[in-house]
Amino acid sequence: MTHARKNHRPKSILAGLLLAATALTGCGADDINRKYQGTYTLDLQLDTGAKQSEGALDVGFNVYNDDDAFITMNKLQCSLAATYANITEPGAEGGKVEYEDLRDVRPDQIHACPVPAELGENLWLDFRLGKGRVQNSQLTIDYSGTVVRGTYEEVNAGQGTRVGSFGYTFLGDEVEAP
Repeated sequence: MTHARKNHRPKSILAGLLLAATALTGCGADDINRKYQGTYTLDLQLDTGAKQSEGALDVGFNVYNDDDAFITMNKLQCSLAATYANITEPGAEGGKVEYEDLRDVRPDQIHACPVPAELGENLWLDFRLGKGRVQNSQLTIDYSGTVVRGTYEEVNAGQGTRVGSFGYTFLGDEVEAP
């Protein structure tokens, strides 16, 4: 079942939801199910001016096939996928530093994630660059990309209108998963 986690984007909303639900149920011996609680900050630079949103956020975190991560942010109605790796590097004092690296963060199942409603209607986050890191039971994520305007169908088909850019960060601590 883990072969369905590759970068294929379904053509319909129903297919996307089904694939996301399948991924979230976790099927396989190599799943890592974690939960992080923390805060996010979203900075939008729109053609109409700057807007910002911040607040508390719970993030679900799973790893599949040892190298694919799935990040779920329910409050923001967004799920992201990333390439996952365990890294060991030389430390500052001659020791070793171990952390989990997230690269190539991208929206999963849909082309873009919705902007919180209080910041505008029909605005979507189109993720371009992203990275993350898990170290000492703390998850940090840093994304950037473009903001597009349009309906879900227009944006998913790549036909939205670019109206600005965004920066997004999350910092959270691991908590016991239910």
